[in-house]
Amino acid sequence: MVGIDSAALWILEQSKNEKGMEPLKNFISKGRLREIESTMPPMTGPAWPTIYTGKQPSVHGVPDFFYMKRDYTPDIAFFDSDSCRPFWDELAESGCKCLLITPAMQTRIDNTPNVEMITGFPLRSKANTKELEQMMQKHDFFGEPDIEKFMKSGRMTIEKGSKMFAQSVAKRASIAKEMMERHDYDFVYVCFTETDRLQHATLNNPKCKEYLLPIYREIFSFVGYAMRRAEKEGAALIIISDHGAQPVKSKFLINTFLIDSGYAVFKDSVQKDLKGQKKGSSKMPLRYVLREKLLTTRLRKVYDSMPYGLKKHVYNLSASFFSKISSEDYSHIHLYDLDMKKTRAFAAISNLDVGTIWINDGRFTSGVVGKEEKQRLKNEIIKKLRQVKSREGDKLFANVIDAKKYYGNTGKFIPADIFAEGKKGYTIDVKYFSLKSMFMKPELFKSGDHTRMGIFGEYNGSIYIAKGGGLASIAPAILKYYASKGR
Repeated sequence: MVGIDSAALWILEQSKNEKGMEPLKNFISKGRLREIESTMPPMTGPAWPTIYTGKQPSVHGVPDFFYMKRDYTPDIAFFDSDSCRPFWDELAESGCKCLLITPAMQTRIDNTPNVEMITGFPLRSKANTKELEQMMQKHDFFGEPDIEKFMKSGRMTIEKGSKMFAQSVAKRASIAKEMMERHDYDFVYVCFTETDRLQHATLNNPKCKEYLLPIYREIFSFVGYAMRRAEKEGAALIIISDHGAQPVKSKFLINTFLIDSGYAVFKDSVQKDLKGQKKGSSKMPLRYVLREKLLTTRLRKVYDSMPYGLKKHVYNLSASFFSKISSEDYSHIHLYDLDMKKTRAFAAISNLDVGTIWINDGRFTSGVVGKEEKQRLKNEIIKKLRQVKSREGDKLFANVIDAKKYYGNTGKFIPADIFAEGKKGYTIDVKYFSLKSMFMKPELFKSGDHTRMGIFGEYNGSIYIAKGGGLASIAPAILKYYASKGR
């Protein structure tokens, strides 16, 4: 199985005739390749664990990269493979020898007998055997978490990032091939996440294909190797992505919508700053401009760890040094800017084509919405969102649903209450606020974003997933395949 994070059918179709992409063209002509629906929201965090376990986020416990706590602060959500076991542990217990190279979201060492593993994104890679440790050193591979960080900070160009991502792909592919030559594995899974990170910054770029092709060539060079091995050994080959991708032309500022609609309310100190502006001005107050500057520097981690009171002093102190900074139309909005004793609904965490809204009820420390009011309020917000118009004048949201239909009564985390999925070309932003507009031009690393439709492909095998089957059908299909082989 080959995982390609954020691979979309349209990207592969546009790439199949390019030089170096012959294995993809061969895969399409001799195998099956189609779209498959991702999780809600369509995000690396919940999607890969769903593939690994056959369970939805409400069961495996990863709703996104983060989950919401009672005090309105998000915390990192890690996949706990001990409490919700991946299918390869079941294969290993039945006697199958498994090799796993950087499975995304598997960040903890797996010590199950018959499982050899290098852990995956988003943490630095670690090996669970001495042989794999030596292979990592031999191929100078330790994961790629710093490449995107350097690109975002401006210390690395997109051209350089593309080359380094391609090198990262080649290194892990080399490790996988060498291990497969040395040992007789029953199951091999290699996951590549570089595609996602570069697509976020390039899908709107005229040089998009130039940047992405080196990475896809390396991936499909390995796929070509796997195809030849599958034919020789009578094995099945799967390629799969956790979600799809699209170029983004505009972002919808969903918290601006909630504030303008009266569902969310700023604290008095914030409102005072806004009221103090000149009549008709669309510019943000100086303290928020300063915060925006701080949030885009290397000081961000230090800044984010500060208590709110200290942040306020940092604003005021900075003002004396940066008094000539001109105002901007947009500013980051944090949940601590909202008066939660007056806020009935807020959007947070998911900054994708699918936005997530929470009703501020008794699950939170300052919840103000009662049980009797909650469903009525959800229905009201859903109705209003369905009426929002895009910049083109048609409906902005392709889908707005009550998230309880998806999460049920999960006790794993505080679930979002509403999913709002934008139409093609739009992403739903929870981080920015504007006095001027609910729409914003995407920043560089949001020029490409996720979609719900990823890919599923099969070559030389009998692993069948019915059309309409989602990511959760992958794990049981693989287990069934091995059962049919007499395991």
